[in-house]
Amino acid sequence: MKNFFSNISLKRIFSLFTISTTGLLLIVIIFAGKQYFLYRHCETLVTSSQQLLFQFTGIKEHINETLLNKKNLNTSELIKEIQGLNVDLQTLLEDILIPEEFKLSFITQVDLVNITVALRNIQNSDSTPSTDQITTLSTQLRNIHSKLNSFNQLISRYTQKQLLGLHQALVGLLSIVIALVSIMLLVLNKYITSPIIHYCKTLFPKESDNISLFSLHKTIEHLATESTDKAPEPGEIETNELSRLYRYSSIGHLLGGLSHELTNLSNGAINYTQAILDISEDLQLDSDSNQLLQKLFTEEKKMSQLLRSMSTFASGSVTGKAKALSIDETFEQVTTLVRNTFKNEDIQLQVVLNDPAVMLNNHVSDLQLVILSALQNCRTSLNSRFSNGVSGQKKISITLDDEALNQKNVSVIILDNGAPRETGNNGKTIGAWHNMRFCKAFLRTFDGSLEVNRTEDNKNNRCIITLPLKK
Repeated sequence: MKNFFSNISLKRIFSLFTISTTGLLLIVIIFAGKQYFLYRHCETLVTSSQQLLFQFTGIKEHINETLLNKKNLNTSELIKEIQGLNVDLQTLLEDILIPEEFKLSFITQVDLVNITVALRNIQNSDSTPSTDQITTLSTQLRNIHSKLNSFNQLISRYTQKQLLGLHQALVGLLSIVIALVSIMLLVLNKYITSPIIHYCKTLFPKESDNISLFSLHKTIEHLATESTDKAPEPGEIETNELSRLYRYSSIGHLLGGLSHELTNLSNGAINYTQAILDISEDLQLDSDSNQLLQKLFTEEKKMSQLLRSMSTFASGSVTGKAKALSIDETFEQVTTLVRNTFKNEDIQLQVVLNDPAVMLNNHVSDLQLVILSALQNCRTSLNSRFSNGVSGQKKISITLDDEALNQKNVSVIILDNGAPRETGNNGKTIGAWHNMRFCKAFLRTFDGSLEVNRTEDNKNNRCIITLPLKK
């Protein structure tokens, strides 16, 4: 469902749900009206059938009782009542709701005429009606009564079936409407309401346990009236870049705490090693043991220095802004972190600074992060070019642009002989410098700049970082 809704605009989704629900509700209203009129019609039809059965039953019982008591029949009155039944019968048979197959098994005008003839024969008889006459009349009355009773039962079941079928269709349509409304509410709750409530909790942390309608209204108004200049331009920050930025930020926070812990452990190990060295002088250990302890002490000091550099990077711009470092010290801390990695990948790093005493005191730690990111981009280009058996020396050089050196800024040039940013040695596109856009935006905050291009001979990648300085 998520993939389906992701390909349809929000306006189209709501229009689709609204039109579908409205259309089904209109059909439900039409069916409900039809069911109401059908119910009234069926009720009238069943009532007419029962009334016809009741009238004929009364005539039948009157004739039977009169004959049993051997009294004279009031033939003229009975014939008038039978004629009245004939009128009601014709009205009932003309009803369009009665199926034709029901009419075939129903009484006809001929049946009523036969009863009328039988009554006249009894009336014209001078003596007491014969047994044959009474039997004929009773048989005709019984047959007509049986047909009327059967018809009444059939028409009752038929009308109930019609009403039940229409009722089931109505319930089915209502179920579809409820399903559509439920899906729409689910979509609203999952993809619209939940993010808005989460945003409410961010804007109103004091009301996070009880978000009211007023808070929700204020949040929507805030979203609608928020200044557009505070939001990034469309396409300015890609999703992948933003994801990497968050990931790097999280890793930075973790490394910050981890580097402090490892520094403490490293300092403790150095102290223990120094204590062992002091004890070894009293124990007069052999030269190999002393040499091993000295190497262990040296490696632990290197590890401690590396951890201190990592801790400096993880400290962020808050502490980095307050300190001042020379260009030489700035790059020394950076190269300390990448030296072993470059050594393992056979990358030669050359740093040539004509004026290493130039001082920097503006966001030094953050500037070091930009330089480290540039070196990482160089490493990616080198590994892309010298892969799949391609041999050659991987070189990175860092120099200062003497012409750009003045009282306002210093320009650092980083060169590498890796593959161009567009294509690698295997013809595939090299991944972009993931956080270059953020680095450029950051440097612009204090009149710095970042430029990446190829040298004039198209042999090297060039990264020019313009840094603010203070002598």
